Amino acid sequence: MLNEILLAVIQAATEFLPISSSGHLALISNLISKPNLFFFTALHLASLIAVIIFTRKEIFNLITFNKKYKKLWIYLIIATIPAALFGFFFNSLIEKTFTSYLLLSITFLFTAIILFLTRFTKTNSKLNLKNTLFIGLFQVLALFPGVSRSGMTISASLFSGIKKEKATKFSFLLFIPLAIGAFMLELKDFYISTSLIISFIICIIFSLLFLNLLTIIIKKQKFWLFGFYCLLMSAISFTLYILN
Repeated sequence: MLNEILLAVIQAATEFLPISSSGHLALISNLISKPNLFFFTALHLASLIAVIIFTRKEIFNLITFNKKYKKLWIYLIIATIPAALFGFFFNSLIEKTFTSYLLLSITFLFTAIILFLTRFTKTNSKLNLKNTLFIGLFQVLALFPGVSRSGMTISASLFSGIKKEKATKFSFLLFIPLAIGAFMLELKDFYISTSLIISFIICIIFSLLFLNLLTIIIKKQKFWLFGFYCLLMSAISFTLYILN
């Protein structure tokens, strides 16, 4: 059970900070045991519940069809379609990548480079059809372990000139359909246990804490600094690849 709880805390800490939750779960679970993909998906569902709590005002406006949020519905759908299609048709390919230390070293390095580049972004645009599709394409990359979903979607938003606070909230909202879709794809391996339930609850609590932390980091313009951490994870993954 301690292993599951450890993975739950790691999921909560790494899902919203731009350092790739799937990459950390793949790396650590490979060291502990064979990756349990349904357990990972269940933890993502726990993080989803935390996101729903955190963005409850935006979600309420969306589901009540507030006039000011009509375009946001369209933008969320457009940005979700690329990852949804890729995840559906290439799910088996994605699952195979969870056991490769070499791939993890490459994807963590890629995430680091993208994060470093956000240091040079400027605010000069609003959400529109073009940049939401751009964000959606970046989110496709995050289906692979080691590529941070929040890192990709927030970075793509910042590259598009969107304000930091809006970029963060949009990234959180985008997580909702993706997490639901991933859970549906892994339902074939559904199971329930005491350790899963405890890990699920712990993940919700810690996810809320780290959602708030990321919001503070974005406001203080320190987002790009996580690139150094991803560089470290890339080096660790490559070292494990050499040793194995």
